[in-house]
Amino acid sequence: MLMVGRKSGGRMRPLFKWSQATAIAVAVGALSLGLSLWQLTVPGFLQFYDSGVYLAATFHLVSGALPYRDFTFVQPPGLLLLLSPVGFFSRVFGTHDGFVLARVVGAVVTGLNVSLLAWLVRPRGRVAMLIAGLGLALMPVASSVSSGVKLEPYLILFVLLGLLVIFSTPADGEASNRRLVVGGILFGVAAAVKLWAFFPFIALAVCLMPRYRRRVVVFLSASAISFAAICLPFFLSAPSSFISQVFTEQLTRKANNTNNGGVIFRLKAMTGFQLTSLQPTDREVVIAFVALVVLVAVAFSRRIDRNLLDVFLLLASLVTVGALLVGPDTYTYYGYFTAPFLLGLVGVCVTRLGVPTRRLVNGIRAPRRLRRLGTEVLALGGAVLVVALIVEGTSFYSNYAYEYGYDGYPFSAITNLIPAGSCVVYDQVVYGVVSNRLSTDPNCPEPVDLGGMWMAWGDQLIAPSQTFAAQWQSYFEAAQYAVLSAPYNSTYVGIPWTPSLRAWFGRNYYLSFGQLDVFIYAKIS
Repeated sequence: MLMVGRKSGGRMRPLFKWSQATAIAVAVGALSLGLSLWQLTVPGFLQFYDSGVYLAATFHLVSGALPYRDFTFVQPPGLLLLLSPVGFFSRVFGTHDGFVLARVVGAVVTGLNVSLLAWLVRPRGRVAMLIAGLGLALMPVASSVSSGVKLEPYLILFVLLGLLVIFSTPADGEASNRRLVVGGILFGVAAAVKLWAFFPFIALAVCLMPRYRRRVVVFLSASAISFAAICLPFFLSAPSSFISQVFTEQLTRKANNTNNGGVIFRLKAMTGFQLTSLQPTDREVVIAFVALVVLVAVAFSRRIDRNLLDVFLLLASLVTVGALLVGPDTYTYYGYFTAPFLLGLVGVCVTRLGVPTRRLVNGIRAPRRLRRLGTEVLALGGAVLVVALIVEGTSFYSNYAYEYGYDGYPFSAITNLIPAGSCVVYDQVVYGVVSNRLSTDPNCPEPVDLGGMWMAWGDQLIAPSQTFAAQWQSYFEAAQYAVLSAPYNSTYVGIPWTPSLRAWFGRNYYLSFGQLDVFIYAKIS
């Protein structure tokens, strides 16, 4: 218990009471933070391409370039503003050190999300807190997203903060207008990070409507104003590009051959264990989700207090899972988005079934020593499970980084062969971030997201147009160096290569270095 200096009646007045709920929330968050920070000691990177996009975009933003107007950026601008301190740090100390700092910040955010989720379900007791908190902390997908810079952890952070503001009221009370405004602002910030905030936002609005009725407009208005205020300066700088990149291209995007997994693939991603030694089979993942449906049906069929939080977690799980199942594309790390709602729902359901379960156990006649032994066995089994998941999470990161990550890539060659301040064009801008070779010259092209640029040109599902190829030729004409992840005359289709663009590039650039997916081309003077 933390005490303050003033006395009341001769005793110190408590400022902060260290309860069991607080201890659980802090402990599970610290566990998650420890696992994420441990990753910084492991060579290699997992979340790599997107990390480069977001960090390079932030770096260019603090250097005076604007997304949508000066370079393609197919997300809202919220994350760039949140990471702007990292961008200024990178301007002073270099983008490589900025990447390290961003990974530390990402670890803190994922750890904070674990604590916030556990604290959110605390009205349902310690068991619910442990299920939700430990579940999110020990999911390998959480280790994956915290290994770099991703949108999802920041999105979930502001969603959880908004939920806590609105739901942190007495059980029989209602949130004040002030809480609805603050919660709405936080949801607006979440949407400015990624538009997926719309799904839990809709679930919450539906839950609030029966109790708050017209007052829900306060929440809706605050969210809309918050989102608009963040986006307005960028919209005014390039209205057409902002609308097309943030909304049109996202809503009309299609899945290419690398990210069009079916329903089973997406359900596996939502378990958080995809691409690990514990990845469920097709049959196991179907059984798991059927069991979850049965658990929810039984738990919510009980006629006990159905508070708004329970209903929200149920509805948010349905909406977010449904959205990812019908979405145009998918990636393994998308499971982090649904995880807080699903884990919170499981924790709530187990707690709702706690009373009848205890009655059933108490009805079994058994010696006291046998009951005590059963309790100890359950506690030991839980501890072993936690340790096993910690081991799995760490081994998953090491093995995955070694097999699929970027351990050992010769990024130092970029630093050594390209002088600082040179104009360099990358097909994966993260190469420039790690090697500390991003240009600040306003005349140097700034294609930070090749994948995002493809969204406007067919999502790599059709042959590149001459216009798209000409756009990249103009980049190469302005640059002094080009750093590619594959030889320009290979079958790699990242750059919109056409026969004429390949021929032009071969006449104007020569290979200076080529090894392990790092190919440095210098312009022929």
